Amino acid sequence: MATMIPPRLLCLNNGRLFLVDTWSLPTVPIYDIISYRWGNTVQMYHPDIPGVQWKIKLSRRKLKDIRRLMESDDDIKYLWCDALCINQQDPEEQSREIARMYEYYKNARVCHILMDMIEPWDPQDIVEKFSQVDQVIWALGRVTRASEMSLEPNLRQFLREWGAKKWVFTVNKPTVQSAGVEMGVLNCYATCAGYVMSLFHNLYFTRVWTFQEMLLGRNITMWGINRDRMTRIGQLDSWLNLASDARDKAKKLQKWIIDSREEFSEAVVNLIGAMEEDKLALEYLEIQVLGISAARMDIVNGGPYWWLQNHKGISNVFSAVSWRPRKCGHKQDIFRGLLGVFHGLFTPDEIKTELSRKNVDALSFAFFRKLSEKTEFAWTRLAISSGERTDHNWIPRAADYDVGDSDDDGRRDEDPEDRGEDYYSEEEEDEGSSKLMTTDCFAGVVRLGRFKVKGGLAKTEAITGLEGAPRKYMKITFKQNPNPTPNSGMNFTFRGCNCGKKVKTGRFKSEPIPTYDQPRDKAWGETGRTLVECATILSNIFSPDQDVRDYRRRLLTKLQPQWNLYDTNAKPPNWVDRCVSGGPFENPIIRVHNFSMNYNLRDWTGCRSRLQNENTENVICEVRVNCGCVVSGPFSLMMEAITSVSGSSLGEKAAVLDADNRIHLHDGLGLVQLGDVGAEPKVFHLVCFGGNENAHKLYSVACRKTKDRKPIEWDLPWPSCRALVRDEFSHGMMDKMRDYGYVQTGGSGNLLICRNHIADHYRIIGVCIDGHMASKKGEHSVTIK
Repeated sequence: MATMIPPRLLCLNNGRLFLVDTWSLPTVPIYDIISYRWGNTVQMYHPDIPGVQWKIKLSRRKLKDIRRLMESDDDIKYLWCDALCINQQDPEEQSREIARMYEYYKNARVCHILMDMIEPWDPQDIVEKFSQVDQVIWALGRVTRASEMSLEPNLRQFLREWGAKKWVFTVNKPTVQSAGVEMGVLNCYATCAGYVMSLFHNLYFTRVWTFQEMLLGRNITMWGINRDRMTRIGQLDSWLNLASDARDKAKKLQKWIIDSREEFSEAVVNLIGAMEEDKLALEYLEIQVLGISAARMDIVNGGPYWWLQNHKGISNVFSAVSWRPRKCGHKQDIFRGLLGVFHGLFTPDEIKTELSRKNVDALSFAFFRKLSEKTEFAWTRLAISSGERTDHNWIPRAADYDVGDSDDDGRRDEDPEDRGEDYYSEEEEDEGSSKLMTTDCFAGVVRLGRFKVKGGLAKTEAITGLEGAPRKYMKITFKQNPNPTPNSGMNFTFRGCNCGKKVKTGRFKSEPIPTYDQPRDKAWGETGRTLVECATILSNIFSPDQDVRDYRRRLLTKLQPQWNLYDTNAKPPNWVDRCVSGGPFENPIIRVHNFSMNYNLRDWTGCRSRLQNENTENVICEVRVNCGCVVSGPFSLMMEAITSVSGSSLGEKAAVLDADNRIHLHDGLGLVQLGDVGAEPKVFHLVCFGGNENAHKLYSVACRKTKDRKPIEWDLPWPSCRALVRDEFSHGMMDKMRDYGYVQTGGSGNLLICRNHIADHYRIIGVCIDGHMASKKGEHSVTIK
């Protein structure tokens, strides 16, 4: 079969840059290809490059960078660059070329990644520094000061040099000195790990198109670009390996510090806590890069149509692209940006017609229906939307975010070249960008079962005949924060249903229960303790039958909150328990229905939970329990709270890696689709099939009528077999013949299904919070409409 090459290529000859038609060349050309961000969008202009007969929207400084690349590498004779080699104003040509991305990247000699970097780093140098850290740890053994051991001269020189360099470790120098740990080791580790994390936080790794190009490229060489120079910074695979190596060093250093002593001073405890924070951040990064590596391996081994018979690989691609949600300016590019990975999924004509719409719901339907038809597997999503589709109920809906289409990175600014600014400052370049579409729509994508082309039905195994009937007991409303303020902290409010009423204090006496409606600022060292108090309230609301201390550890570990630390004592390694030690929340037996709070956590800076991103950061979640209690907080906190309950199918970690390093997501980002929250609130309900849906009501009465010093006698079952359903869901007297069930998705959460009559097909009506729900019929094959 003839090699597919691009119809046009850039050529640099004797300092002259021009575009050449490849059909006019005497032999098949050997060409390179680039992967890069287009940068700030500019007013379209003619680039003054012979052969480019159309206007382009690539910034002038990116155009200079492309020329610099060709001048820097003598082996580059021909180069393919999408912004110049494709007429972006011709829809037919654009659709035709999008369908060929796989061939173009696989047939290129080298793929060059261009990254704007203030300071480029050599990966081999980092490898060597990490190796020296290993040598020092091994040589010192159970001792953490070199003065107590005889070290080789080169290791002593290493320690002296790094001890004198700029200090970057998160714990200050005096604390490290008092802990008796070699500063050179920690400073070298922190510097190198910081380089690795900084590289993968580069804006290059935040875009949809670059994700695809990373997976498809061969012999990927990375270049760090700034105003002064263009530097080759090694192969992509080297950096992917360094992410795992950095986490390995964090684990070894923490173990080294712990194993070197029997007693732990305050300074040592602070060091251990700092290493624990690093381990969590590097674990998040490691999952990202291992998922990318696994996807590249699947594509290389499987060829252009690898996805037809590799359902695990498909799941990994969706997980990898949504693990750290990626952006694009055009809504349709969320899906078109993956067509090189799913080569042959759409023809050029289908790309032009079905994937050029601006309605994201229609785009999602077209993409997943085509994927299901071609693979003969039904691909769906864990999430439920606030609306319901009448036909093909299982095909994922995607929220149509209220954003206008923008050019590439979503910017309509003038070119920084024209402003004379330092245009290699990434923070400045991305500042003020309009809200972009992200790959959140691929979070929670799962394989439902076999796809039946006739009728568009899905056939899968499911557990049916659930015991009991669904009864609503909580209302969950998502709304936009009306007054978002950058860096304003986090607000958490709770009003118990008994507040304002009277509580029994004696045989014939009662006192009013106070209500604290006015916000109270919590800052400085109070943030950690306040978060534990909030988690305690959430435990009593969402999982009152679970051990409170176990729940809040699980919730706050998944949330991974971040706040400004003015003192290292404010976040020790076991801060979830230590912050409330000695107070009423240490071993809490709180009559939560008699309680209220309104806290502003001023020092809150966010969290590492995947549930907090640009689309959710200003979304408020309000929960109303049928007893009257109301709790409100940020989306990330509240959704982590819902999925941290005892028996949840979503597990304790956001993601796990299988034996082949493919990602399996286990978090709640895919539970609901928020869309343009703010235009109108989005409402869902928690229902229970088991337990007593009025338990919260009855317990609140007991809290009010039982004296404080007297324990509450309680033997009623709390709501169980819980699921999340749409606002319009109802189950009345006429629905007794309904059959409910659920489809297990292998740890990613279970889908709640229902049919009204034995002759009907099942429909997806919600998602299960609990992993196991009692049933009468057990597991068997079902058909889902």
